[in-house]
Amino acid sequence: MVLIVGGMAQGKLDFARRELGVAAWSEGALGEADCVHGLHRAIRETLDWREALARWQEAHPDGVIICDEVGCGVTPLDREDRAWREQVGRVCCRLAAEAEAVYRVHCGVGVRIK
Repeated sequence: MVLIVGGMAQGKLDFARRELGVAAWSEGALGEADCVHGLHRAIRETLDWREALARWQEAHPDGVIICDEVGCGVTPLDREDRAWREQVGRVCCRLAAEAEAVYRVHCGVGVRIK
């Protein structure tokens, strides 16, 4: 599995298409495609996202996961938003530990950090 992280609108999907050959992706969902674009949204919008993520990883061991970095900037006032932000960060830490490669994309430029 490959994990790609970076800020919003920094060209993560374009990087994945250009450098990793990603041709199809699930947008904000843990779907059938070998690439998930918007894991942070899937975590927020999928009721049982932990089980869905485990199933996706099992079905796509060589897949690509793209996730916005949501832990930077102003801390949300809403407790639920803070909890979601923490969950996304913890999941990305776990995925990074398991991933074959991890890229951080900024201004469309990807840097391999693992």
